[in-house]
Amino acid sequence: MPKNLASGPGLNVTNLKTLIAAILGYGERYNPVNALITLMALQALYLLGLSAVNEVDTAQPINTKARNVRNEAFDSLDTLVTRIGNAFKAIVTNEPARARVRSLVLLIQRGRVNPKKERPPVTDPEADHETVKENASHKSGYDKQLENFYKLIQYLASFPAYKPNEGDLTIEGLTAFYNDLMAKNNLVEATQTQLVVARRLREDVLNKPQTGLVQLCNDSKSYVSSVFGARSPEYKQISKLKFRTYKR
Repeated sequence: MPKNLASGPGLNVTNLKTLIAAILGYGERYNPVNALITLMALQALYLLGLSAVNEVDTAQPINTKARNVRNEAFDSLDTLVTRIGNAFKAIVTNEPARARVRSLVLLIQRGRVNPKKERPPVTDPEADHETVKENASHKSGYDKQLENFYKLIQYLASFPAYKPNEGDLTIEGLTAFYNDLMAKNNLVEATQTQLVVARRLREDVLNKPQTGLVQLCNDSKSYVSSVFGARSPEYKQISKLKFRTYKR
């Protein structure tokens, strides 16, 4: 069984499939008045739930990869701006200008999302209930670093003498790196938005009051109990199927 259907929200969809199989065995005796829990309606609900769970399962690794790539790129920014500061100091003798570059370098380094320890790779954001909250708080940190890095590049460009021989330290090299960081940051934001939308859709399909998968499946179990009895083999067949609300 795929991981996304073996636990958490996906388990509700798996259990619905089992419930449908049992209902097929009840034949014409399963004949609820409630149109939302008829066999046909539950079969349609299963497909809808499966699609909603798979949408998250598809969006999640794309966002995870984008965040890991961004983390790796931004982690190299610390060392780069230190090199920039030293290169500028070796070329430009004006002390106020040196102080301004040092100030911008420190702003970039102090703006790191995680200044005290190395960021671990993101492995399973589905297991992290604070993923969306975490990304929201980190967004300003990445954006601020980019803003200050751009300011540093523009300041360096105002000094005609700043033309280091190291290609990655030139204005052209730094601009290319800035554009790359910007693209990686934008990709994280775009894929995060897609993930948030997919999770909201999944929550709506599974958890919405009255029409959500969880409630309708529990209503269907209640109907089976009313028709066959709570101690009947038919109800015992499905009694242990759990349909639970998950907030993620």
